[in-house]
Amino acid sequence: MAPGKDNLSESFSVLSHIQLDKFVREYRIPIDLHPVLPAKDKTIYPFLPGKVPLYTRVCNFANYRVPFTKNFIKVLRFFWVHLCQVNPFGLSRINHFEISYRVLNQKPDLNVFRYFYKFITAGDWYTFAHLKGIPNPVGDKKSILKNWKDNFF
Repeated sequence: MAPGKDNLSESFSVLSHIQLDKFVREYRIPIDLHPVLPAKDKTIYPFLPGKVPLYTRVCNFANYRVPFTKNFIKVLRFFWVHLCQVNPFGLSRINHFEISYRVLNQKPDLNVFRYFYKFITAGDWYTFAHLKGIPNPVGDKKSILKNWKDNFF
């Protein structure tokens, strides 16, 4: 059974130091953020003091970069949810919405985002689902993403 938001204490990272170093270089994560792997016997939760856990698949699937945009943080804060509690599909919806706005040379708007998407649970995780009866602002592309819950630092 896959770990969920209610059992983050069962989610262990399988990343190696080499994989973490490659990820940090590839996604240009600032070294002054001091990215570190948890010990092999440590779970994603409870969070390490002073650290924010990050699933690597959020960056390579949902196309996120550190530092996060103000819009991204604003959406998470509005819904009172932690980054590691939202699945990559939900995070990609935030990102696609923001990119769509930027392409139109507009500033992303939280209220408009809420017009198109609702905050729901997806199993034990949270996500953003397109509201029925409202045109999807970024298309209807379906994706498959496997093994994202065990790659974090």
